[in-house]
Amino acid sequence: MDKFRIKSQDQPMKIPLRTASLIAALLCWILASILTVFIIQGMRHRARLIRDNDNERLYNMLFTSLRDYDDFGSAIEANPVLRERIVGMAVYGNDLRPDYSWGTVPERFDEALLEHAGRNRNGRYTIPDKQRRRIQFVLHTGPMPSLSAPPPPPAGNARRPAEPSDRKPPSYPPRTEALTLQEPPQGAPEEENHHRRMNQQNFWFMNTLMGGKYLYIDIAHSAYWRSETIAAILFPLCEIILLALVLYIRALYLRNREYRDRIEAQKHLVVLGTAASTLAHEIKNPLLSIRLQTGILRKLFPGGGKDEIAIIDEEVDRLSALIYRVNDYLRDAEGHRKALNPAELIAETSQRLCGRNILQEGSPRDALVLMDADRARSVLENLIRNALESGGPEDAVGASILRNNGNLVITVFDRGKGIAPADTGRVFDPFYTSKSTGTGIGLSIVKRFVEAVRGSVRLERREGGGTAAAITLPEI
Repeated sequence: MDKFRIKSQDQPMKIPLRTASLIAALLCWILASILTVFIIQGMRHRARLIRDNDNERLYNMLFTSLRDYDDFGSAIEANPVLRERIVGMAVYGNDLRPDYSWGTVPERFDEALLEHAGRNRNGRYTIPDKQRRRIQFVLHTGPMPSLSAPPPPPAGNARRPAEPSDRKPPSYPPRTEALTLQEPPQGAPEEENHHRRMNQQNFWFMNTLMGGKYLYIDIAHSAYWRSETIAAILFPLCEIILLALVLYIRALYLRNREYRDRIEAQKHLVVLGTAASTLAHEIKNPLLSIRLQTGILRKLFPGGGKDEIAIIDEEVDRLSALIYRVNDYLRDAEGHRKALNPAELIAETSQRLCGRNILQEGSPRDALVLMDADRARSVLENLIRNALESGGPEDAVGASILRNNGNLVITVFDRGKGIAPADTGRVFDPFYTSKSTGTGIGLSIVKRFVEAVRGSVRLERREGGGTAAAITLPEI
């Protein structure tokens, strides 16, 4: 158990690059979202402060206007700002019905609204009305309602005197009773009589106001509700934009990482190509010498060692083929492109390797592709050789050409053993082979030459056994 733990510590689990980049992108998005929430909440808080300040300004303006008018309605109608912003106002009594009202107000005040409304430091309640896009501004003018726990008893040993049960609230002029003014003294100036009458009316109105329980003002707040709507739309929009930006940056990072890996692979390929080219050149001369010596041995000993000399020749041929394919893989993939007829190339190559033309009837004979001739022959030769070495009957090897959306699909197929599922992702890797006598470079040459002319190659398992190698090239 201890050995297993030590081994696990020495070889920590590695997270794949795509998974790690996705986790990092999501973390960045979450942090950016938190910052966005703080910014939008700050915008909303600023809008609420402006709203509350606007309410106080209108409230002070309304009471200031009472110096020249005898009620709220007259003051509102005479002031353009108040008339535009205030929709309705009322003074509600202890029975929660209006003692005085102007504009559009509820017939009965709902005290339950105050339980969820926030009261500012001046004792005002602000009740948002989202449907009508209004703000209900409420001021408690009578005793505070029992919305919370009762106040604590006085400190010390002082005892609060019990209130008599027959105590009645102060009486004010009823809401339907008309105001009765005292007659001014005889001979008084008209201006003095006007001031006396205004004072009496204001006295009655202020008694009505102070005798009520709530002062209710319904204020239109289009700017505040506009800012709330913008904040509600801005938050999901910012989230979508941030997510798209983070994913786009992740895609750029992955692409850049892929380019860097490809450049590193090309550097290694250049080093490998240089070394392979040098080795191929150095091996070619000893192979020629070995082949020459086997020819001399056959002449000197015509009756003996035939089997041993045949084995030497076979191994020399295999090494020569490997050197040829390595040199073929390392040369320029694109070459000198020109118009070629795939049907003619298949007939020529298959006639040389199979002794017959393997192209099926019905394949187009006039189709053309743009590719280097030597590289095209190398591609077809490698595919046909693989089909012949697949283990199936030689007469089952065939080829076909199909047109597909401006492309030519050239397929070479067989009835061999097929490709093992474990080898599917590695068959195009250089020097990877599952055959004991294979070089593992034929399909790598095919993929490299085909992709150099904007084509593609894929291997598929055939129904009934075998493999189909399909090359897709642009038709000209």
